[in-house]
Amino acid sequence: MNGPRPSTRVFLSDLSSLQTDSKIRFLGCKIAPPFVSVDINALLEDLTAEELRVGTWLNVVGYVRESEPAPPPSSFSSTLDDANRSSQRPSTVTPRPVYIEAIMVFPAGAIAIGEYERILCDSQRVERMMQSAH
Repeated sequence: MNGPRPSTRVFLSDLSSLQTDSKIRFLGCKIAPPFVSVDINALLEDLTAEELRVGTWLNVVGYVRESEPAPPPSSFSSTLDDANRSSQRPSTVTPRPVYIEAIMVFPAGAIAIGEYERILCDSQRVERMMQSAH
């Protein structure tokens, strides 16, 4: 059967850890962090003012794309003090900057966030179990 590949439901907070070109679906609200930039240029003719209103919960289907790296905060070179501070930080991988190239956006309607998160966690757990069985 030919056709577009299915999207994978993910949490907004997981987007920066996904491979570039992953086709994803996530739930987002146009409010404060956590956030991701969403390129809606391909959808501008179809979006309504209601869908773009601050506070509206939306389902977004699209592709993870690499963002251009941000310029360094200053042009000064590192000092010994900076090197000492960085060696004392926990060893974590900084998420890379990404954005989403949207191919579909649609209203989520009235949503129970806690229930949505529980269902998505359960779904991801089942998918991991199925993948590890293969």
